[in-house]
Amino acid sequence: MSDKNIFDESMILQIQAKEVGLDWLEIKGIIDKLREETKEIEEAIKTDNHNLIKEELGDLLFTVICLARHLKIDPNAILLSANEKFKTRFQKVTSIMQERGKELVGPEEMEEIWQLAKKN
Repeated sequence: MSDKNIFDESMILQIQAKEVGLDWLEIKGIIDKLREETKEIEEAIKTDNHNLIKEELGDLLFTVICLARHLKIDPNAILLSANEKFKTRFQKVTSIMQERGKELVGPEEMEEIWQLAKKN
């Protein structure tokens, strides 16, 4: 694995593009692009073309990084924070499942447990 930070590389590429005028001027444009990329992923999934799905997911991630850059938020920091938040909730989920004496639950019960974990 490389020591290169791929999020930082994306931001550098975006800044280079900005220097020649290739950048969004407003956040709304980025949000619209996120919606567009999400639709493209949905379409790619329908084709079951793994390479196309990867390409569209990459485009979506690149656009999310662009939004973070425009909002002056470090994408590394927000992903670390999201990971920690998920870990905490996941621990609560597994604790609730243990209290109920279950190792596996269905989607409906999992949604209920997830909502409980979010509240606590």
